[in-house]
Amino acid sequence: MRKSIPAERQLALTLYYLASTAEYRTIAHLFGVSTSFVCICIKDVCEAINQRLSRVIKFPQGEELVQVINNYDKKWGMPMCAGAIDGTHIPILAPEESHLAYVNRKGYHSIIMQAVVDSNYIFRDVVIGWPGSVHDARVLSNSSIYQKGNNDQLFPEIPAKQIQGENVSPFIIGDPAYPLLPWLMKPYQVSSNSPPAERVFNYSLSRARMTVENTFGRWKGRFARFLKRVDMCVTSVVPVTKASCILHNLCEMQNNNFLPEWEEANLPLDEPICRHNDIVATDAEDTRAALTEFFMGQQP
Repeated sequence: MRKSIPAERQLALTLYYLASTAEYRTIAHLFGVSTSFVCICIKDVCEAINQRLSRVIKFPQGEELVQVINNYDKKWGMPMCAGAIDGTHIPILAPEESHLAYVNRKGYHSIIMQAVVDSNYIFRDVVIGWPGSVHDARVLSNSSIYQKGNNDQLFPEIPAKQIQGENVSPFIIGDPAYPLLPWLMKPYQVSSNSPPAERVFNYSLSRARMTVENTFGRWKGRFARFLKRVDMCVTSVVPVTKASCILHNLCEMQNNNFLPEWEEANLPLDEPICRHNDIVATDAEDTRAALTEFFMGQQP
């Protein structure tokens, strides 16, 4: 950090930047510094946050993981669920190199943030920086979550639970863009001829998956900077975004006030519509079938 300006003031400037959509020159005027200092300060403070508070974003293990699973069951009626995964697009300036790769399906330049969250709206894992044209499934397949999930390292020492005669191990939930895997449940691809049981499952999963949508909404409600284009180079957007996720977690962990109007004012650019992923693992189908039967049994 810049030693000539008190650290508290640099932090205040950075928080103001993240929480607003004000231009650099406006922030410079408010804090009595130069525009160039604003840019440098934001990067320095965010790097410091990432270095010193990186453990604020961590995938739950042990008793903490058991609590996450119990919370999804109690709050959302989704047994053995350990989190929800989704991606969101962060609008950026067109990069000088490979700029076409950053154009998403809605036609604007962006980078992708993949996040796994829990039922308390806390980020448990984030992957930030893939170009906007990349499919969600590719971001997932190149992440540590995917490698751990496929190697049975994501939920160590958590025993399976008998559901409708099937041993169901912990899993996370996602939308149709993701593959169906033993540790990742997704909706059925429904049509007008789909059986009621599949629709009931999709409703139950969609309801629990609101946790990730709500987390993104609360994050952007607190940090309005990400509602509009972030005018930084890609290499700077990534650490700034991660720092904001850490700060979001601190707010949620401390039960800081979140005003409803913050989320109501959350009107971001259109998010690209996900494309359905047809990859299905056989043992994952067995788990989904057991859950489907379970949810049908809950119907009045």
